[in-house]
Amino acid sequence: IPTAQLYDLIEKYSDLAKHMADCGFDGTYIHMSYRMVLPGRMLSPVTNRRTDEFGGSFENRIRFSLMLCKRIKEKCGRNFIIEASVSGHDIEPEGWSLDDTVNFAKAAEGLIDILTIRSMELDNQHPTGFAKSTTPFLYMAEHIKKAGVKMAIAASAGFFDPDECEEAIASGKADLLSMARAYVSNPNYGRLLQEGKADEIIPCLRCNKCHSPNHNLTVCVVNPRFGSEKRMDKLIVPAGVGKRIAIVGGGPAGMKCAIVAAERGHKVTIFEKNDHLGGMIDHSRYAGFKWPMLRLLQYFERKCLTNSNITVQLDHAPEPEELETMQYDVVIAAVGSQPIVPPIPGIECAIPATKAFGHEEFVAENVVIIGGGEIGVETGLHLAQKGKKVTIIEMKDVAAEEARRVHYYNMFMDAVDEYKDCLQIILNATCTGISDYGVTYKDSDGCEHTIPAGTVLLAAGMRANTSAAMKYADCGKQFFAIGDCGQMGNLQTAIRSGYSIANSI
Repeated sequence: IPTAQLYDLIEKYSDLAKHMADCGFDGTYIHMSYRMVLPGRMLSPVTNRRTDEFGGSFENRIRFSLMLCKRIKEKCGRNFIIEASVSGHDIEPEGWSLDDTVNFAKAAEGLIDILTIRSMELDNQHPTGFAKSTTPFLYMAEHIKKAGVKMAIAASAGFFDPDECEEAIASGKADLLSMARAYVSNPNYGRLLQEGKADEIIPCLRCNKCHSPNHNLTVCVVNPRFGSEKRMDKLIVPAGVGKRIAIVGGGPAGMKCAIVAAERGHKVTIFEKNDHLGGMIDHSRYAGFKWPMLRLLQYFERKCLTNSNITVQLDHAPEPEELETMQYDVVIAAVGSQPIVPPIPGIECAIPATKAFGHEEFVAENVVIIGGGEIGVETGLHLAQKGKKVTIIEMKDVAAEEARRVHYYNMFMDAVDEYKDCLQIILNATCTGISDYGVTYKDSDGCEHTIPAGTVLLAAGMRANTSAAMKYADCGKQFFAIGDCGQMGNLQTAIRSGYSIANSI
């Protein structure tokens, strides 16, 4: 960009800010993070290789941002708030450092009112369960605060838990907290805290499905209303007279359905064949990186077990005749899915991958997992973390293909890569047989190989357990099938189906 054009851009940017001020806005936000847009690219020596007054030295590299903020203040007044976000430091040692951020903040005193500290990369700004801590970049804000800069410092990335948020502010590590996913999953997050109802906050999964380049595909797994708020009131049927409802299956769809139906005044009984609730998310109790899902499971359990309108019967898989005798108004099947068993010689020796969670001591040292989708890779990662030597065989040319790409997949595979010494993924491979010696497969060239295995796990996909659901079709005045037993989907579609049916009764 020619030097003269940079001066012109400062005028144009500040004119936009003046237009905002004229429209009644109190301030503006300037994005300077991740070396993405112009102000951020100007700051870092990795991306700024200019040789004019806007490049080279630290003072020159921050010149554009300071001139821009100064011009906005001149046009909009000193009380017009400027918030800017900046990456606390770059990944590269030779790049923008945390001390550079401190010096930049001191140079911007009186120009920038709020400095939001973000991560070094875009994906990491939206931490998942694979992150090393729940708020992995708070240390950046703390470092800058300790330097005594004279502006409000906002920490960001991963803030959700009320106690963690309170501690970050009370300890002086930050002045403000920048939060997004908390308010996507809980639009009333602040009000619930204000009213002392922190236990009503539904945990965010950190799945990042609320981020999407195509906003028509943006969803929230735990908040089915997200994206449909304007039409939701038209979709919800008034509850009317309370009904007696039986839900067969205590997985996420069944629990969500029970919670919503009970809140609408219905009397609900959940029948669960196991001695605990959870269904397909029960594995979150055992895999450390699934802690966001475990918090969701614990929230669902608490809501089901403490609502006076919900009765939970564990270790109980009712026969259709039992439900018919009890004359429920509504019977809802939420019996989930079952593993797809491919026609591979010796497949009867394989164990469903989900059965390995909680029974790791019975899994041999050498493990082969047939199927490298998201479930297979998560299982492999969990077992590798437990000290097992794992090989995953996947037919496709990419592992965990269905895993969320935006701000999730890279962090997922980075976590897998940390265990590359004991976790191998073989792509474009077709399993041809299972024996006492191990697993045989053909590679993309048609060559056959054998991998020794003490335990073989199956993760070749799931299919709807429709036949088990339809046993209950005539057991009540109304019948519904929700979750994966109605149609195979994912956790988001399962929760949404439970929510939808509960609001239609």
